[in-house]
Amino acid sequence: MNYPYFQFSGGIFAALLFMVALFFLFIFLPVSLVTEAFSRLGLTPVQGFLVFIAILLGRTVNLPVYTSERLIMVPRRGSVQFTMDEHGRALRIEEEPGNELKKQVVAVNVGGCILPVLLSATFLIGLHVSGHAAGVYPWLAFALAAVAAGCYAMSRPDPFTGLRVPLVMPALMTFLSVFFFVPEPLRPVTAYVAGTLGTLIGGNLIPLLTPRLRSRIGTPEISIGGAGTFGGVFVAGVLAVLLA
Repeated sequence: MNYPYFQFSGGIFAALLFMVALFFLFIFLPVSLVTEAFSRLGLTPVQGFLVFIAILLGRTVNLPVYTSERLIMVPRRGSVQFTMDEHGRALRIEEEPGNELKKQVVAVNVGGCILPVLLSATFLIGLHVSGHAAGVYPWLAFALAAVAAGCYAMSRPDPFTGLRVPLVMPALMTFLSVFFFVPEPLRPVTAYVAGTLGTLIGGNLIPLLTPRLRSRIGTPEISIGGAGTFGGVFVAGVLAVLLA
C-alpha cells in the first residue's frame, strides 16, 4: 500500500527561512501586538508578556460557581472493567454506551473572565492614581453598553461550548464605539474595559439571565469567558486598544 508523504526540495536555507517565517507569523507577531497593547495601558513589555502567558494558561482552567437543578442529557461512553469471581477467575464486564442525566454547571474561566476583570479594575485604578480618570465613566458606560448590546444580539447557543460569540464582532463594536466618540486620552483603558467586560456581559451573563436563551443551552457545563467567548474577549481587549 502506498502512503502519502511530504517532500520539501527547497534546500536547507529555504527550510530555515520557512521556519523563521512561521515563528514570526504565529509567535513573535501575536506576542508583540499583545505587549504593545498592554504597554499603552501602562504595563512594561515584560509585564505584558507575563500577562499574555497567564491568560493563555488560564484559558484551560474553569472554576465551577453554580450548579443548576436543570438536568441535561449527555452521552455516556461504554467502558470495560476487569474483576475476579469467587474462584479467582478473571471476569470482563462491559458497560454499553448510553445516555445519562447531569445537572448543568456554570463556571468562570480564569483566562477569559477572572483575569480580564482584574486587569480592567487595575487599569481603572491606574487612571485614578495618575489623575486622568475625570470623565471616563460616562464614556465607559456608553462603550460598554454598545459592546454588550452587540454581543447579546450575536450570541448563539452552541452544542459544544454552550454560548458562542463571533470572534471579531466584539473588537469591531469596541472600535466603533471608542474611536469615534471617546476622547483620545481615555481611549486605551476604555477600549480594553468595554471590549472585555462588554463581551462577557452581553455574550454570557445576559443570555444566561434570559430564560428564552438559557433554555436552549444543552451543554452540561457553561463557562463564562470560556471556549465560546474567550477569543472575542481576548481579541476585543487587544485589538481595540491598538486601533484606538
